[in-house]
Amino acid sequence: METNSGYRQLADAVREFEAACAQDTIDEALCYFDLYALEVWFGSTPSRLRGLLGDLIRRGAPRSSVVGGVYAFLLGDPVETPLTAARQNQEVLPEAEPFARMFEHRLRGQTREAVRAGEEIVAKRLEPNAVFDRRGGWDLFLSVQLGTTAMLAGDVAQALGHFTEAWMHPPAPVLRCLLREAYAKAALIEACDGDPVIARRCAERAAEISRTTSWLEPGIDAILGLASALLEAEPDAARARLDAIPLGQVGEMWPFGAIATNRILVAQGEEAEAQRRLEMFDGMSLPRTAGVGYPGSMVALLRAGNMLARDNAHEAERLISTADPELPRTQLGEALVSLKVGQPRRALQQLLRMPEMEAGLRRVAVLRHALLAATHLRLEQRTECEAVLVRAMRLPGRFTAEDAEQFVPDVRRIAEGAIPEWPETDPAALSSFARATAGAGRHLTERELEVLALLAGGSSREEIAAAQFISMNTLKTQLRSVYRKLGVSQRSAAVLEAERRGLI
Repeated sequence: METNSGYRQLADAVREFEAACAQDTIDEALCYFDLYALEVWFGSTPSRLRGLLGDLIRRGAPRSSVVGGVYAFLLGDPVETPLTAARQNQEVLPEAEPFARMFEHRLRGQTREAVRAGEEIVAKRLEPNAVFDRRGGWDLFLSVQLGTTAMLAGDVAQALGHFTEAWMHPPAPVLRCLLREAYAKAALIEACDGDPVIARRCAERAAEISRTTSWLEPGIDAILGLASALLEAEPDAARARLDAIPLGQVGEMWPFGAIATNRILVAQGEEAEAQRRLEMFDGMSLPRTAGVGYPGSMVALLRAGNMLARDNAHEAERLISTADPELPRTQLGEALVSLKVGQPRRALQQLLRMPEMEAGLRRVAVLRHALLAATHLRLEQRTECEAVLVRAMRLPGRFTAEDAEQFVPDVRRIAEGAIPEWPETDPAALSSFARATAGAGRHLTERELEVLALLAGGSSREEIAAAQFISMNTLKTQLRSVYRKLGVSQRSAAVLEAERRGLI
């Protein structure tokens, strides 16, 4: 670990605070904590800090002091406000009470409530000093925490804004772990949904910042590990990086861990294992509110994406309906379902309502353009399809072969003929998103799914026709449609293919 003897270290702050706590009076400890609360917080173990602060409270520390506020926060009790400085007897940290609420809401998965508390923080926040850190790193800490709240809510543009704000704060060498955290979380956003070039740049900046002894560091390492796994081009190497990350260190970032896990396993061709892992996430008692933000939506959206790649549009539609409708990933899924079930005009309307691109969502923008091009082609609007391809090439960042592989083969052939700079790709290379899009229009209707289930259950044709109250001729027509959509020619093959796709 890199250290610099010229820096004041977290261990120095903890040692000095413990010495102040050992004095006959508590005045020195109260004044010290006013100045260096965050250094002591990140340098101590929570149990040790709780013991030190509890002893100060028992010895007469006011509940309205910074010591009293942090102790209440550690216990999960309401923070008494306003907090006052021990030395000047003046109000300090006016954002403390809404911050405590924001953090508690976040830990419970109550993302909307956390966002509202974050808005209160911004309204009450003192103007940071652009040159000197006059609040012991508190402004830097607030920027990182506000960014984390926005990140979990799915507002990645706002999250990146807060993290950028953190990078611009006056230097706080003792709390450099917070700066590492801001770069690491920005790298994870970009690796999941944004620009891999920016993701690598942020990860490199995080790596340049020397580690501290804080308990926060293993969590930052886990975040950087997820970003690194997503950025790894070789599937086996990506899987090895993913498997090396201790799940217990991922913490609040677990929805992004789910994204990384699913994408890497699907890239390896392990769709069944990806499904198993998502079901595992779904069954865990993780902090989330159904249908709110990334915690309440991501597992459903990932499972829906896998269902769409297997041409199970009905189950995908059900899953997407449980996700946050404000998330761009949800809106993209809704449009893909519309295309899958034979409603390209509806899909087009849904896609056109989405913005061309938001900060931190370059990957989502590429997928939107890929689906938009396929939709125009489905509507026999070749000119519009070519216009979309040109716009895709002009998205911020370099348009790569990996980007091109998100487009269905028919669209790629048009691009290769119309756009000289279109990246060369392997015709057989097809992402899971492109596979899902390519299957558009081959969905089975509800009645066809019922017939398929009866087939799998061993019912005869006569029994199926009777159960469905249809003639044998109608049943034969339905069976021909089922076989065509599944790409098979007989009953046993239809059942096996339906099982493979998760339709039965």
